[in-house]
Amino acid sequence: MILAKSARTARRRSLLGAALLLSALTPARAQGSWPERTIRMFVGFAPGTATDNLARVVAEALQGVLGQPVVIENRAGAQGTLAGSAVARAAPDGYSVLMGSGTTHGAAPALLRNMPYDPVADFVPVLRLAHITQVLVVRSDHPARDLPGLAAWIRAQQQPILYGSGSSGNLLPAATMLRHLGVRSEAVSYRSPPQALTDLIGGRFPFMFVDLSAGMGAIRGGQVRALAISSHRPSPHLPGVPSLHVLVPEFSFETWFGMFLPAGTPAPIVNRLAEATTAVMQRDDVWARLSAMGFERSMGSAQELAQLTVADVARWRQAVRELGIEPE
Repeated sequence: MILAKSARTARRRSLLGAALLLSALTPARAQGSWPERTIRMFVGFAPGTATDNLARVVAEALQGVLGQPVVIENRAGAQGTLAGSAVARAAPDGYSVLMGSGTTHGAAPALLRNMPYDPVADFVPVLRLAHITQVLVVRSDHPARDLPGLAAWIRAQQQPILYGSGSSGNLLPAATMLRHLGVRSEAVSYRSPPQALTDLIGGRFPFMFVDLSAGMGAIRGGQVRALAISSHRPSPHLPGVPSLHVLVPEFSFETWFGMFLPAGTPAPIVNRLAEATTAVMQRDDVWARLSAMGFERSMGSAQELAQLTVADVARWRQAVRELGIEPE
């Protein structure tokens, strides 16, 4: 009887050891086989915006590399933080990805009184992807033919200036320009740049800055005229269009885009997504599509994206204070 009891005890210990070994190996196998189902890529802005345009091209190409569907979920509003919150609170398993930007991870903390997430602590940066300039546009029938002409027209007005804003990226260069001109102004705010652009064309206000991706069609179609870009560097998509720094010295602004996962996502998953996305972003056919939308290549590592996020939060907080913008 004693021998039988000892045998049973040894057998139980053996089974327990096997179970513990299996449980220790299971996460590694799960991470190594990722992805095994549909990946959701969250976008904090409406269809037709720069973030959405970029995300759709990248998601489509990633499906072929990862072998699983990558679907877009638009959650527009609150400076992109609705989408950011969804990813920050998601399980850290690699199936919820945020197409983030200088808005979700730079501007929002400065423009919102109650941020629903920490842009640094609540995410794992994956990769910086691209950037885009903002472009100052007026309706095609506006009397201003260039940037000095618009500045003179603005100064001649006898009432506060209205201008459109569909995102923080639209807001900053416009507010900076008007502060430099010393005029009273008021932003007409929208949930997305395409909505604001529609009202500009309809005559609700005289001008706005819009991300080039959202404004490219109207510029090419002759519905609006491009007068300046926000970037200090010339845009290959708008040759001859001057930078706003001609009017506002030392000003330069570009909207960047990067991919994020929830904090705590295992490193093998982060690395796999980074590798797959890098392969996609290096393809000529992918970049031909993105370039046609106004994007410019600015790939960067996870570490570079993390550093950019920290720097952008500080830059936006300073800008908001200097411009006297009241957080929402």
